[in-house]
Amino acid sequence: MKEGYVRHYQFVGIGLLGILLASGCAGKGERIDLKVPIVSQADEKVVAMSSATVAIQPFEDDRTDRSHLGTRYHLWGGESHFSLPSGTLGYATAQAFADYLKGKGWNATVANGAVEADMTITGKLVDVGVDAKNGIGQTSLNAKNRMVVQVMNHADGSQVRETLTSTGTNQVFWFDPEDAQELLNELYNKNFEKFVTHTKLDGKILKLR
Repeated sequence: MKEGYVRHYQFVGIGLLGILLASGCAGKGERIDLKVPIVSQADEKVVAMSSATVAIQPFEDDRTDRSHLGTRYHLWGGESHFSLPSGTLGYATAQAFADYLKGKGWNATVANGAVEADMTITGKLVDVGVDAKNGIGQTSLNAKNRMVVQVMNHADGSQVRETLTSTGTNQVFWFDPEDAQELLNELYNKNFEKFVTHTKLDGKILKLR
């Protein structure tokens, strides 16, 4: 092999190694903001399915570690943490839930404290987060979302309680915070979809199917 080609391959190898080192080490110890949850809805006119009013209270945050939303483990050691840019996860969850239900034709709003409504939804966040582990040439992402949702029907005093759980994984070559954000939001939407699938509105009362 000619000397020029040898040097060319050496430079390519050194360049690739430098890129891998940079992707594995850059940003260690930093806070990585995730805008969650963001509910994806089709851009179309929504037809109201019921006149029943739904008040959603900010969710209680019962996670074991409420300091962040997960961890990015860097290739050559060290960690960075995922966090919300502002506000609380409990309020963000309630807002996303209300947006999702409105997209399905529900008359839902977020409420702080007692308000007049046909039903009130409260909830607890049990385990919500996403982890990213950098490897050579790939990043593995693992996310989880476990929440408890309780509905109080004010018309007859009945209650509906559901535990909703979703998990997900993904692998990407170059890590981007949006990868973690999209995976976590996907699980939120899955849980909201499960809630709508498992329940039905009967007039101004919510029941299990």
